[in-house]
Amino acid sequence: MSNSQIADPAGPASSPDTSPTQQRQPIGLFTLSSIEMWERFSFYGLQVILAYYIYYSAGDGGLGLSESEALAIAGAYGGAVYLGQPVGAWFADRLVPARTMVMAGGAIIMAGHISLAALPGMAGLLTGLALITIGTGALAPNTHAMVGRLYAQPSPRRDSGYAIFYTGILIGALFGPLATGYLQVELGFHYGFGAAAVGMAIGLITYFLGRNTVPEESRIVPNPVSSQGKWKAAGFGIAVVAVIAMLVSTGLMSTGNLNNYVLGTILIVAVVYFVAMLRSKNVTVDERLKVKAFIPLFITGAIFWTMILQLFTTFAVYADSRVELNIGSYSMPAAYISTFEVIAGIIAGPIIAAYGQKLANRPNRRVPSTTSKLAFGFVLMTLTFGLFAIFPLIFSGLIPLVAVIAGMIVMGITEVTYAPIGMSVASQLSPVAFNSQMMALWGLTTAAGASLSGFMGQVYSETSEVGFFALMTVISLLTAIFLYAIRGPLRKLGVA
Repeated sequence: MSNSQIADPAGPASSPDTSPTQQRQPIGLFTLSSIEMWERFSFYGLQVILAYYIYYSAGDGGLGLSESEALAIAGAYGGAVYLGQPVGAWFADRLVPARTMVMAGGAIIMAGHISLAALPGMAGLLTGLALITIGTGALAPNTHAMVGRLYAQPSPRRDSGYAIFYTGILIGALFGPLATGYLQVELGFHYGFGAAAVGMAIGLITYFLGRNTVPEESRIVPNPVSSQGKWKAAGFGIAVVAVIAMLVSTGLMSTGNLNNYVLGTILIVAVVYFVAMLRSKNVTVDERLKVKAFIPLFITGAIFWTMILQLFTTFAVYADSRVELNIGSYSMPAAYISTFEVIAGIIAGPIIAAYGQKLANRPNRRVPSTTSKLAFGFVLMTLTFGLFAIFPLIFSGLIPLVAVIAGMIVMGITEVTYAPIGMSVASQLSPVAFNSQMMALWGLTTAAGASLSGFMGQVYSETSEVGFFALMTVISLLTAIFLYAIRGPLRKLGVA
């Protein structure tokens, strides 16, 4: 081991199987998929009831804030969770091994859910969300980066591996809302938050037991920061905390405008990351071209997640106010609407992964380009929002549950068509010295989308239903056309 690398003091880790001809997926994929699944169980379990908790009245167990403020907070929280990921990735690249970061992040997330479950009122909400934001920043980008390190460059199994990994995410995203949604209705919000904490605890146990199956590179810090750099980083962190404290104490930052600050910070951080990678001496000429190729994919990724993550803003309000949830004598919790999107993704994900691997194993058969696959994801997104635009024109009154489920199914297929490919291409285009940070940059597309979804939820509440969904349809279609048009130039820059 080089003296310039910092090792994880834990026991030895097995090297990933990097043979591009090996048909089986490496065992480390399932270790990483497991903790990511349970982290998503806790995350989405909270996400589906968060807006309701904020705007439901105290008599219904909520905090009694306005619907608009609830959507702004939910969007800001979603954006902040992913905004923390570049920080976690920086720690893994410069200070603490990725394997250690994942374990620490999971423990902090669990503490956040315990805070939400045990502490009442705004104090519990803000403490819990802050801890979950920090913990997710430490865990998520590093699990994603470690999945990429399981494979050789290039490997025909990479896209399929990420599809399997993403299926684990969807399983967590299914059972988390089912658990917390049920407990919220039957026992109260705080029991739902407690279930999310239990899920994260299970994830930590499974990760600890399988820790030696993750890539050997995750035990070292690839680009250690100097002692002087550590002091600079500490000073910067203290300055950021001081600025936030000043903004809050002076009233310039509040729950009503928090999302504005979150979105602005996301955009600034993204620009800084791109500039840093493009100017770094540790990035080769070929890697610099790949970083440039990632710029349009970053922008379209942010648009994609703006659409999908409206599940927890726009569609949370939609399910609560516009959908006929009664089936005979049974009244389905509004939080369950998103689970149909997830079920569709779970079913479609492995089928898409198997088909992709089948194509990869036939070298003489033409395989669609990565950019074409991403464009097709937006074609499906166009269909999704097109359906919701015409529902009010077909049905009077509340929208039938069957129709909404159909729309959720198309959205679920859309997500598993696009998201694993986006994750894979971010790994494929990442410079060696910025591996975790490139995955965090991909995470920033989700951050921007989550934040923008909060704004979209507010727009939905203030405009006509048909007009809003028609606008989302047009944006999706134009993005699909844009991606298809640039597939040739991106191929020349290194996008497969």
